[in-house]
Amino acid sequence: MSTSLMVSDEGPVRILTLNRPRQLNALSAELRHSIVKALNQAKDDDTVRAVMITGAGDRGFCSGQDLNESAELDASQGDEWQGGWKDYLHGFLQFPKPLVAAVNGVAAGGGFVTALLCDIRLAVPGARLIMLEINIGLPCLLGSFLLAQEMFWSRAKETVLSGREIEAGEAKRMGIVHDVVEPDELTTRGLALARQLAAKPPHAMRLNIQRFRYMRRRAMEENQVFEALEAYQGEAIASGEPQRVMAEFLAQRAARRN
Repeated sequence: MSTSLMVSDEGPVRILTLNRPRQLNALSAELRHSIVKALNQAKDDDTVRAVMITGAGDRGFCSGQDLNESAELDASQGDEWQGGWKDYLHGFLQFPKPLVAAVNGVAAGGGFVTALLCDIRLAVPGARLIMLEINIGLPCLLGSFLLAQEMFWSRAKETVLSGREIEAGEAKRMGIVHDVVEPDELTTRGLALARQLAAKPPHAMRLNIQRFRYMRRRAMEENQVFEALEAYQGEAIASGEPQRVMAEFLAQRAARRN
């Protein structure tokens, strides 16, 4: 397993900790691959009854796609890039056990999507949830679909088109976050919740989870989400706009650090 992902067990709960704190646990291709591998292993391990996902450090749950990678994409790499993200999404959509997200900081873009792919979400008061794709020149396709499933279309559109930050308290009022927990209690509360789910009759739990996953996959198929990802993301990458915007962002960030 890669050092970018820490895997540990607490009884029947497997804990996946995104371990790139200096990058706010950004989803590099390596980290995405490691998460999918860990989910597949947990799926086949009968001793694992629930999974909790969190981030290392106290600043970020997951800041989304690693911009150092995506800023260098060209049109010829679009299919490969999309394929990696499809594998990542399917890892969650096919996982038959409960997933708890312990959001310990910023969850942006793909990090916000990762939290939405989990069944129950806890967040610290300082957590910020952002669908930031519009800010880096990309259409927000999967995120908009998942948000629309979780709340009203009007809220989903406003969140996606503005790219604004949603603080934990507002996220709870929206129903995106199920509870707001103090930082020193987040791991304990997340584990307690995951253990509670793990203690339920496993066959009934698996059937419930599989049904929820099926309904989400079916809705994605009916709305042609994956086809839209290929077409719209490919068009965006071919335009060069995301690469330009991300390069400008990285240059500004480097200037601030110097």
